[in-house]
Amino acid sequence: MCKGVIGLSSITKKKGSISKRWFGWYFIIPGLLFHIFAVSIPSLMSLYLPFTEWNGLNVPKFIGLDNFVEAFQDKVVGIAFINNIKWALFWITIPIIFAFILAYLLVKVKKGQTAYQSIFFSTSIITVTVAGQIWFWLYNPFSGVNHYLEKTGLDFLSIPGLTNPSLALYSVLFADMWKGFGGNVIWLLAAMSQLDKSMEEAAKIDGAGRFRILWYIIIPQLRPTLVIITLLTVLNAFGAFDMVYVMTGGGPAHATETLSTYYYSLSTTGRRAGYASSIALFQMMIAIVLMIVYGVLKKKKGWDV
Repeated sequence: MCKGVIGLSSITKKKGSISKRWFGWYFIIPGLLFHIFAVSIPSLMSLYLPFTEWNGLNVPKFIGLDNFVEAFQDKVVGIAFINNIKWALFWITIPIIFAFILAYLLVKVKKGQTAYQSIFFSTSIITVTVAGQIWFWLYNPFSGVNHYLEKTGLDFLSIPGLTNPSLALYSVLFADMWKGFGGNVIWLLAAMSQLDKSMEEAAKIDGAGRFRILWYIIIPQLRPTLVIITLLTVLNAFGAFDMVYVMTGGGPAHATETLSTYYYSLSTTGRRAGYASSIALFQMMIAIVLMIVYGVLKKKKGWDV
């Protein structure tokens, strides 16, 4: 009798331990199923769709490498790719240099530093739609700054902005810099606040000037932060979409077109989702190459972050 009770209790304990072991899965399964159907399956499809002819509605038809051949011959893809490169080069130069100068000046401020940080970061919390509409209005030749310059007789100072294909991309870039560079200021300011002050003080005692201290003491210590900011900036540049879409939609005459805006328009209004997927895959490969380059530099050059 006792043996039967002991055996029954051991079985009950085993069932209890098994139920406890599986109890966590009851919470994981809903999220896991959502991830499988909303993320994993679409991700796998994105590797197949570039090799198909698909308008987004019918059954995809496998066509091999035809989409990639067309993409390499598509002039708009070339324009968009060059615009992405220009976007990256602009963002890793002017905004980062400007952010560095502001952070360097702010770190010297003892009173009201938080207020200055809030002022510079305030534009970063504005949504892209609002920021894009603000600058779209400023560039508008009929109601923006140029309109008022013309009314006051200062039309020689007017800038064509979005209406001139050669200036349109830089006009959008300036608007994007106004919105986003405040984040870099905060990053660099936080990094500068953690620098080893003893090295700077020792350099001053040895008679080093401000520029030498900046070049040989401060910048080397900021290298990890500068590297990660540059990497994220380049990755964001090759995914540039929102500000361009809000302000120009890729126009005029594809002057502000990026890879993201082009394959978006192809997959929606153009009803060429298969061809758009091939361009998106090309964009993903660029990001992978950039990550590999960073990994190699980190391993060989010791660029730790």
